[in-house]
Amino acid sequence: MSRVEKQLLPARHPTLDTPQLFLKQLCRIANECLLEFLQQVTHRPDGQLGMVMTIHTFGEYMGYNCHLHALVADGLFSPSGMFYVAPKVSTKPIEQLFRVRVIKMLVEEELLAEELARKLLGWKHSGFSVHNGKPVKRNDAEGLERVAQYIMRNPFSLEKMQFNKPDEGGFRLTPEPDVRADGCVIYRSGMNPKIHRNFEIFTPCDFIAAITQHIPDKSKIPAQRCRGASSLSGTSVGTRTR
Repeated sequence: MSRVEKQLLPARHPTLDTPQLFLKQLCRIANECLLEFLQQVTHRPDGQLGMVMTIHTFGEYMGYNCHLHALVADGLFSPSGMFYVAPKVSTKPIEQLFRVRVIKMLVEEELLAEELARKLLGWKHSGFSVHNGKPVKRNDAEGLERVAQYIMRNPFSLEKMQFNKPDEGGFRLTPEPDVRADGCVIYRSGMNPKIHRNFEIFTPCDFIAAITQHIPDKSKIPAQRCRGASSLSGTSVGTRTR
């Protein structure tokens, strides 16, 4: 047993991918799944999470892709303030638990028939996934800040944008040689395995439509802070490893 004064805790960056559904309920279910999983693997049924969760609705090229990012303390807090580090185990059970809970919620909300729910639970490729990012080591302030900036980033980056006027570049938006862009936005990013290139071309109107679909409603909060989240950034806590 040890006492850590004003030090950063180890953390993880899981990503929970899901079809477009109710975002508030998704955050609640994801929180419950992560908590139950960590309580089981740390053998701490009274343990509590330290986590910040964000809602992303965008993919690499601003298409609608609803998923959640979470920055999670790599373990649980006990009621007495001790921190118990989680062992290295597979996170596959979180994916299955998340899938079952989301489908159950849809059935309870009468948005999904029970028969269809049973079929969905039998699918091999469900559309749900959990990606467990590389752990951030304790006291790695730069690594923690880098992950925090990533999960809070905007849907698009100005540095990746290039606007071509009608008389610049001559990029085509269709295969026909006589159809050219009346001005276009070229957006460059990572190599996309589906379109087999590292850029996408938009008309000005299409680009505006792509980015504005990710503006949250006034009443929606894109980031959710769960209990104990301040401990990710250096509060004084005790630690114990199993």
